[in-house]
Amino acid sequence: MKVFLNMVGCRLNQAEIEQLALSLTEAGVEVVSNPEEADEIVINTCCVTAKASADSRKMLRHHKAHYPNAHVIGTGCWVSISQENPAEQTQILDQGYDNPEKEQILVDLLEKSAPDRFGLGQYRPDLGARNRTRGFVKVQDGCDNRCAYCLTQVARGRSVSTDPKSVVVYALKLQKLGVKEIVLTGVQLGSWGKDLLPRHTLADLVQILLDQTGIERIRLSSIEPWDVSPELINLFRNLRLCPHMHIPLQSGSDDILRKMNRPMNTARFRSVLDSVREVKPDFAVTTDIICGFPGETMELFQQSLEFIGECQFSGGHVFPYSALHRTAAYEMDGQVQHSIRKERTAIVRQVLDQAESEFVTQRLGQDTKVLFESQGNLQGERVWQGWSEDFLKVHARSRENLHNQILSVRLDELLSSGQIVGHVLNQNNEDGNN
Repeated sequence: MKVFLNMVGCRLNQAEIEQLALSLTEAGVEVVSNPEEADEIVINTCCVTAKASADSRKMLRHHKAHYPNAHVIGTGCWVSISQENPAEQTQILDQGYDNPEKEQILVDLLEKSAPDRFGLGQYRPDLGARNRTRGFVKVQDGCDNRCAYCLTQVARGRSVSTDPKSVVVYALKLQKLGVKEIVLTGVQLGSWGKDLLPRHTLADLVQILLDQTGIERIRLSSIEPWDVSPELINLFRNLRLCPHMHIPLQSGSDDILRKMNRPMNTARFRSVLDSVREVKPDFAVTTDIICGFPGETMELFQQSLEFIGECQFSGGHVFPYSALHRTAAYEMDGQVQHSIRKERTAIVRQVLDQAESEFVTQRLGQDTKVLFESQGNLQGERVWQGWSEDFLKVHARSRENLHNQILSVRLDELLSSGQIVGHVLNQNNEDGNN
């Protein structure tokens, strides 16, 4: 039996398909990079916005229509929230597993295939377009927050932590397979450990991984500002922990943050940034912003815009507010016209793009360590691209195969396209070109 895996959405969904792929491979099931070869197709879906839900349905519909000989399995957040409409699911997938049932997929696939339990050897399966040199490690699921715009708690349930021993075992497995950077992921990553006995913190988990693995780089995925503790910040003095955090702000207006039911205000958020930058002044912080949330007047939007500019982010994502049925915000008064949401999104995107440009410009002429991942296009030329410690996507020319290598790169230029160009430093001559 051959299995193809794909997903829509966040790094957590990426982590889940990677873990499933590795488990299948170890059990002797072949994971393929081309859906045309597959007997089973598994799609991990998302519902964080209306667009993500639409993209999930589109992906399922596409695979069911174009690969009729395959059995299409849907799982993840969109499948979980669409249980009320089984007729729609029946039209676009053959079998659905909601999030609590997700681990059953592996069991059922193994029963179907009756694979060689000794497996096919130790190697990372080929996920095609979803291949990453980084290894995404799911350490937590679910969420205890009740943000007014979000369906995550409905789709994923309460926060549940993976025990630290299991996390270490999986990280060591990835290390053995040649992974040089792991990314810790979760729905509410910073809540890791709060439900364990004895109680732990994310800082504890990071320290355990630093002590018990030899992974060259450890990176955190999105973490809420109220979970950024002094103990966690202090760990960034260790050079193996990548100096970058994605900290969602969502709005720079305290009034809107209250309406969003976010346990945070701008003063506390600024304090978090100040604490992080005490450890490293040029620490990279990216963020998420929602524009046009119900009740966001032009005055409140201007307040938000001003604060976003003050934060000096190194980049971020901007989304027009997406009205999702079954969320508290869906019923709120003061719904903002869709056209205005789009206008405000474009304005904030310009502010964040400018902040990113300023951050990169300050880094030009400096050296950084880049984990090269794949080849890309730079002004019509094939070049290598990868990620710096502070999560800049860097392009470099080389005739050699740089895949999965961490190399010193000097940042040379920021193109008008936004692409960052550098050159690989010769190991024997740090100022030479490679």
